[in-house]
Amino acid sequence: MDYRYICFTSVHFVPFSYYEIYNAILQLRELKKEPPREASGERNEQEDRYQELLGRRENFALHATLAILSFIIFGLLPPVIYGFSFGKSDNRDYKLAAVGVAGLVCIALLAIAKVYVQKPPKSYIKTVTYYLSIGIASSGAAYLAGELIGKVLEKLEPSAAVLDAPLVKMRPTELPLASY
Repeated sequence: MDYRYICFTSVHFVPFSYYEIYNAILQLRELKKEPPREASGERNEQEDRYQELLGRRENFALHATLAILSFIIFGLLPPVIYGFSFGKSDNRDYKLAAVGVAGLVCIALLAIAKVYVQKPPKSYIKTVTYYLSIGIASSGAAYLAGELIGKVLEKLEPSAAVLDAPLVKMRPTELPLASY
């Protein structure tokens, strides 16, 4: 297996990942700046979405740091497992199974952490089952969509299949220069 190929294709996901981290930080800031609103009930209390979702506003730096670290750790784990698993056999089915299991373990750990910090605590089994079912359904739908798109591309022009394209197998230094 040529690991330079993995790095070349992974380069496309790096800017998107940075954007997602930046967007998450902006959403945290907006949530922090949002003033508490009056409760809709009969009591004369204020509802604070930040307090309800994350905890005390004084811990904003801790919340932002933990959000970024969890995004990096749990977001990088499945692609790294895909890249470095079954290198000699290069069996695609085994790789997908390993990534699926790693993704489900990550989802389960994050769901358990969510239940642990919620007040009042909810049922571990219900929360983990809920998030695992969403993960399984969305990954299954994404896999099917990828397979269908691959079949459509093969039917449109079999000679220009995505994996058989000569530019995909070339290293970045070997790409021909194009003039327009």
